[in-house]
Amino acid sequence: MAAMQLTRMHRILAGVVVTGAVVIAGIGFAGSYSAVRDLALDKGFGTFSNVFPIGIDAGIVVLLALDLLLTWIRIPFPLLRQTAWLLTAATIAFNGAAAWPDPVGVGMHAVIPILFVVSVEAARHAVGRIADITADRHMESVRITRWLLAPVPTFRLWRRMKLWELRSYDEVIRLEQDRLVYQARLRARYGRAWRRKAPVESLMPLRLARYGVPLSDTAPAGLAAA
Repeated sequence: MAAMQLTRMHRILAGVVVTGAVVIAGIGFAGSYSAVRDLALDKGFGTFSNVFPIGIDAGIVVLLALDLLLTWIRIPFPLLRQTAWLLTAATIAFNGAAAWPDPVGVGMHAVIPILFVVSVEAARHAVGRIADITADRHMESVRITRWLLAPVPTFRLWRRMKLWELRSYDEVIRLEQDRLVYQARLRARYGRAWRRKAPVESLMPLRLARYGVPLSDTAPAGLAAA
């Protein structure tokens, strides 16, 4: 599948988002530097306290950037993101310790890192989705309304998608419609006990459909045998 083409508006919005994320990260890192440095001094880190906050923040940026890069080239390594979020949580905890026991102060220290986490997660989701689409590996999801209205049949449909790597939701719906139409034809010919009365050759297309074989390829022979 060809790579997605970004319009001028897409590029502008992407630039705004990236700029905003950098600003959020910069504000968060600048705001946490003094608090983490003072905490490190209190814990006896000495002169290392001046670079300790920078090391944590730089580690977060490097790990998240590497995670985005590996996701883009389709070799994701989840430990990178998990470690980055662990460092982010540690930064929040360090800042919260500086404001403890003031709950408002602790909450204020957590706001900016949470915004940064959400923005990076959104970027990672977009990068992963674009990478899947570009590599023709994107698998569409089943509509929520279908899950709500028909949970059991929808689970079977979803299971078939996952087992046989059927990526298009519309294609799966079409296959399901073909299956139901074929069953209706057998029911019309053999009655309610069609599963017992129909010959094996006529039932075989339904069995093959469970393994992702389109009924359009097997239905004519099955109906002819009926």
